[in-house]
Amino acid sequence: MLFVVVVLFVVFNGAVEGTKAIPADSFANSIGVNTHWSYPGVYINRYNDLKAKLAEAGIRYVRDHTNPASYARANDLYESLGIKTITISGRYKSGSGPHSLDPTQIQEELNQMRYLGLQTVDSIEGPNEYDLEHDPRDPNWVETLQNYTRVLYQTAKADEKLRNIPITAPSLTSLHAFETVGNLDAYIDYVNMHPYFGVTWPNFPGWGVNGTYSLDWFLDYLRPRQSPSGKPIQFTETGYHDFIPHNGVTEEADGKYMARSFMEFFRRGVYRIYKYELVNQNITGQEGNFGFLRADLSEKPSFRAVKNLIGILADKGPQFQTNSLDYTLTGTTNDTRQILFQKRNGDFYLVVWLEVESFNITTKVDLYPPPQPLLLTLQDSNKISTATLFAFNNTSDVDKTNLPINNNQIHFNATDKINIIQLSV
Repeated sequence: MLFVVVVLFVVFNGAVEGTKAIPADSFANSIGVNTHWSYPGVYINRYNDLKAKLAEAGIRYVRDHTNPASYARANDLYESLGIKTITISGRYKSGSGPHSLDPTQIQEELNQMRYLGLQTVDSIEGPNEYDLEHDPRDPNWVETLQNYTRVLYQTAKADEKLRNIPITAPSLTSLHAFETVGNLDAYIDYVNMHPYFGVTWPNFPGWGVNGTYSLDWFLDYLRPRQSPSGKPIQFTETGYHDFIPHNGVTEEADGKYMARSFMEFFRRGVYRIYKYELVNQNITGQEGNFGFLRADLSEKPSFRAVKNLIGILADKGPQFQTNSLDYTLTGTTNDTRQILFQKRNGDFYLVVWLEVESFNITTKVDLYPPPQPLLLTLQDSNKISTATLFAFNNTSDVDKTNLPINNNQIHFNATDKINIIQLSV
């Protein structure tokens, strides 16, 4: 069953009126992270410690490849913590050096899934970034990938035990690849993209900055090429790294940007977002610095950011009907973003942040944009009795304070960090 959140606001001069809240837990359920359970090093040597960190963060989804080692870990995560896995398919022809996908192995791969890890599988994903990983001597790689996607979909949907598992499109890395591979609508349930924004903030304006393309470009320009019908989207990789010499940001900026990435992508209707990756690997340069955690498993601000976001908004339980809240948000609203959530106990959670630059791409230092004063006016004061602010700070820890409500109004500041106002009935 596909559950897609589409966030709509009625905005007039910075005000939001009669807003229907979104279930708070749907945001917590949108967060995932990439793992490499079969990789030598920290993933194998410190699995139990990494499992404990996943539990601490409250992350419910991981992304990994289909192989026996990964299934062993995936089953343990599911049985212990309820964590499910999006499994990356794609086996190659044997031989040394570059090689091509082998569609004849799809049935074996799916059989292995059925018997080794069926309970853990959240979605079956097509081959990873095949436009980069195919044999460069193969002039027909596009046809190979198209055929693989078709056979994977048809084989899985014909299997009684697999047919209800969604198929996520293969990931690609360039406009040329999206254009040449083209329309996959008939053979996918989810669009798949890997948006990386380098040293720029998650929703920087325009189409291209410093060699990086914007979120608008991914959603409005790439998505229709893979799914003209507009199927829901998963970002199975995204994130920042902190190897500054090679297009990286500071850990502080990474924490701010990742928290805002999860919120902004969710606000734009992305179904699930997988951060790349859980922990730094022992690899030189940027590839070794994408983790939520450092190689010694100490926490980066980005880990604390996601842990705190999930901790505040998680609200597991059966589906329920949310209510609307009549309010206006006025003041200095330039670059302000907002989402209204509600939990099952009736409390509303208004998330507000500034979508602005927090890292100077030229000097490579953190920026501290000034806070912008806002006034939250509650139109139906009988609904709300108290207001509590959860303000993320520069290191992604949270400062909690009570906000006074005077004449149905609440004063607070929007910052380049996440601010969450709990409005209790």
